[in-house]
Amino acid sequence: MSAADLFDRSSSSWFPFSHSHHATHGRHRGHFASVAPIKWVLLLCSSIALASSSYLAWVSLTSGSVAGCSGDLFNCDHVLHSRWATVMSIPVSIPAILTHASILGLLLLRPMQLRWERYRWPMISFAALTAGAAALWFVGLQVFLLEHLCPYCLVAHAAGLVAAVAVLWRRPLRKSTLAKVSGAAVTSVALLIALQVSTPAPDTFEVIEHTTPPAAIPAETTLPAESTTPDSDSMLFEAPISSTSSATPPAKTTVTGVSLALGLLNPSMLMMGQVDQADGANTSTKQPERRTASILGGLKLDTRQWPLIGKPDAELVFVELFDYTCPHCQRTHGALSQAKARYGDRLAVIVLPVPLDRSCNPTVRQTGAAHAEACDLARLAISVWVVDPKAFPKFHDYVFDNKPNYATALQHASQVVDSEKLRETMSGPIPSDYIAKHVSLYKRAGEGAIPKLLFPTSTTVGEVASADRLIQLISQHLERASR
Repeated sequence: MSAADLFDRSSSSWFPFSHSHHATHGRHRGHFASVAPIKWVLLLCSSIALASSSYLAWVSLTSGSVAGCSGDLFNCDHVLHSRWATVMSIPVSIPAILTHASILGLLLLRPMQLRWERYRWPMISFAALTAGAAALWFVGLQVFLLEHLCPYCLVAHAAGLVAAVAVLWRRPLRKSTLAKVSGAAVTSVALLIALQVSTPAPDTFEVIEHTTPPAAIPAETTLPAESTTPDSDSMLFEAPISSTSSATPPAKTTVTGVSLALGLLNPSMLMMGQVDQADGANTSTKQPERRTASILGGLKLDTRQWPLIGKPDAELVFVELFDYTCPHCQRTHGALSQAKARYGDRLAVIVLPVPLDRSCNPTVRQTGAAHAEACDLARLAISVWVVDPKAFPKFHDYVFDNKPNYATALQHASQVVDSEKLRETMSGPIPSDYIAKHVSLYKRAGEGAIPKLLFPTSTTVGEVASADRLIQLISQHLERASR
């Protein structure tokens, strides 16, 4: 007995186009020769697709991360967290599992009743063609809309396409039956597309309310300028520049040699010079009124000490923790730009980069390829702000909108601010000190996902791609601030 006979030895009932269950041995051989290759192709394709889809479903259901898929183009996290990765809040890998499991089951298991035998290949063909049509839809989304690819998804889609092509090529059904099955498969995928398009994009963020003052972080992660005791100014989260400048005592007022010489000739002029210098000293030491942004239930940041988009005395100032190389942060920035245009000077944002790069952020376990220059871009942005705060907002938008590499961003920065001052600032400790403070605040905010939008009484964690949803969140806090 041949291997072909072992695989399909029971009867010619594998083939719904057989007109008689009692076909001749030669006819059975002919039918098997035309259909047997499809069985092996479908078995292989569905097994591969089932394994890949099962892994993706496990990642989605456990909120895990996909192994080896965090680059610029091949980024599974970007694909799996998009609105197109689910249908009616169910990961699309679940229907894929059911589809390919059905194909395998129909190929390997025989029905107990002969009357069900005629439906076997129509159902197999329907499942295979559905998998192929769905693959075209999802590959198109990745290439043209998301502009990121998921290799594990592509493996499953490629297997589905091969299975569909095998059915169309070998035609295990009559033409009329195959046409009906193909139409049903296309209709089912069209229904899937309609559900995805018509379903509002789900929120990809979490809002955490703060009802108690922020807890102190461990002492070893607290920088010297950071106070954590719960009285008025002690909850101020100081910036490195303020602590550095305050460590340098102001210069003492002295009487110049010219004033002393004039004083010997006319003592009244000496007294006048001393009064003038004292007045000048009083003027120079006068500080602008401190305006703070309150976050995490009570922690305060001086709006003049940190990189700021907007006016320091805006009606509402909140803090954004982000990474320039983070796709979720990039989409949130787009929504935030629209919200800023909506509210104008009423709204300001303290923007604090928290690079997803272990070289400057010890909370990161492993640096993904997409974040290899995150620390450099963050240091560059902070340096631009230190050199020229007025030029910083446009540079901030430039990095988000154009997604340049570090070399291109550095060249652009040298054109918008003084290149010598920029070089001096970048070679000093200030940019790295700021990043260390940002990471410290990130730890206090619970680490985990970014972006984080830190409002006075709540924190929004995760991507907020919808400008309308972000405006709704901001509006709630503006109403509270105006009470």
